[in-house]
Amino acid sequence: MDWSKFEQHLKQEIQNIGGRYIWTDVLLKGDHHVQKNIKSGQYRLLDGARKTLYKGSLEQCKAEISKIDDPFETEHLVLLIHGLGRHAGIMDKPKMALRNAGFSAHSLNYATLFEDISHHGDHFEHLINNLQGIKKISFVTHSLGGLVAREILKRHTKWNDIEAYKLVMMGTPNKGAQIAEFLNRLKAYQIIAGPSGQDVRPLQKLKELPEPTILTLVIAGGRDNDTGYNPLLKGDNDGIVSVDETRLDCPHQFKLVHSIHTTMMDHKEAIEATVNFLLQ
Repeated sequence: MDWSKFEQHLKQEIQNIGGRYIWTDVLLKGDHHVQKNIKSGQYRLLDGARKTLYKGSLEQCKAEISKIDDPFETEHLVLLIHGLGRHAGIMDKPKMALRNAGFSAHSLNYATLFEDISHHGDHFEHLINNLQGIKKISFVTHSLGGLVAREILKRHTKWNDIEAYKLVMMGTPNKGAQIAEFLNRLKAYQIIAGPSGQDVRPLQKLKELPEPTILTLVIAGGRDNDTGYNPLLKGDNDGIVSVDETRLDCPHQFKLVHSIHTTMMDHKEAIEATVNFLLQ
């Protein structure tokens, strides 16, 4: 096989990916949000059903969202951050559970395959700095999303009158994912997973990413045995991230659920633990 042609083909396919995978949230007002297309630089305004209402420049979208009367229902906002290669919709089940429990909650979208963790942090820092009517922010994350939250919290735990409150990390490779180190030998992984795929490797981005200083719950998936869902990984695991890789050195609450990595955000026990932790 001509790997150079294969690599070029993959790059072209990735550049043409549309929809949710190339858009990142940069402004939020109630259920309305402004996203940036990180490939074209275009911005768009969406409603709570993710229907596009307007397209234009950032300033134009700011002007449009300012006309909308859509306040947050409570002063405690929970931001949900999905994992690598996913989109905001996969966090809708825990989002609705949090809303039913009385929280304002929004599932952030971001272009995980095209930018690194630092750039994701830039976009979300801009979003937080422009929030109105919020006093507390908590983060509920899956996989890479937990590292993005750590990037945000590395910079600040207070924004104007808003304070960071709690953090939930489901299946986050806080020690790095050894499987990513293995897959990185393949050009296809390097191309498809992009910069963020490099950041989840052990001793890459993690060496400059401090552990969180706010109250944190780590939720790991596994089978509560020595082999987990993937016997090729060391110790109990969710098929992609080992239980040991999810743990922090700093004090934190911990829960193990019998779930594979890709569906952990939908697991009943994981959602219940998340809601109870934030209600405490």
